[in-house]
Amino acid sequence: MITISKIQHEEEIDVLRGKISFDYTYDKETIDSLKKHFKLPDSLYLFAKDGDEFVAFCSIDRDWWEDGFFFIREILVDTDFQKLGIGKNLIKKCIEHARNKKAVGVVTETAFKNIPMQTLCEKLNFKKWDNPQWKEGITYRLVF
Repeated sequence: MITISKIQHEEEIDVLRGKISFDYTYDKETIDSLKKHFKLPDSLYLFAKDGDEFVAFCSIDRDWWEDGFFFIREILVDTDFQKLGIGKNLIKKCIEHARNKKAVGVVTETAFKNIPMQTLCEKLNFKKWDNPQWKEGITYRLVF
């Protein structure tokens, strides 16, 4: 049975080290960045597990350059657990968290080749947005 829990301690994030999403590897720099953002007020970091086995991770925080928006910083679903709705469930929990914190909306970014994330964003009513500060992929916004 898959359970979702809130990360309570920054060292729990270390379980991501070496995990791969497309051609992106969670290295020391990425883990350190996640730990820094974990400490921000109103951040939410979630793990999904099947028993003790890692299934997925998602994080959201307020560190976005537009006031009032939360940023879905990372989402990773283990390849053995993709297409089961786990990523969608995690993102929905992050959106709900942002709403409860009175955010204006939620933003996320993804690589051009990350079609599953693009599809998921569209299913959740995010809209593509021409982000003047990032042209290396696609930015999506969900305005409440």
